[in-house]
Amino acid sequence: MSSEEVKAAKEPFKRINKKRRIQVFVAIVITFMMTTIGAFVVQEVGAVNQFFFPRAMGFVTVIDDDMKEWESVKFNDQNHLIFDSIFWGKEIVNNTINEKDVLLRIKDANGNVVIDEVQVPAGNSVKLEGLKRNEKYYIEIKAPQGKFYINAI
Repeated sequence: MSSEEVKAAKEPFKRINKKRRIQVFVAIVITFMMTTIGAFVVQEVGAVNQFFFPRAMGFVTVIDDDMKEWESVKFNDQNHLIFDSIFWGKEIVNNTINEKDVLLRIKDANGNVVIDEVQVPAGNSVKLEGLKRNEKYYIEIKAPQGKFYINAI
């Protein structure tokens, strides 16, 4: 075989390789763009973000300093919380702004205590095992006098 015949035989393979490289590059660029757009949608669209990363912020003002009364935590102007998504971590966070520990208890819709007197230090969280999805839970705290921010994640 002459060198010209070898070059002529290799030419179709070079075109195929070039075409394949372009296809791979285009697939990588499209995947990158779709991933970036998806990340921005999850980050910036409130409904999508709340679905994948649910979070509720609650507050309570404790007036008495004797820590004898249980105070109900209000989440989004409701005195109950429903873990309605599979993405809930079922975790309660005592915000670092509080600077004081709180005692936490959780009741179900019938008033039965599901989780009783768990201490949550300021800036820490407690995992709530045994809570079910799509059920109302009433979260109550005992704490010294002051305003407390409690997050459910």
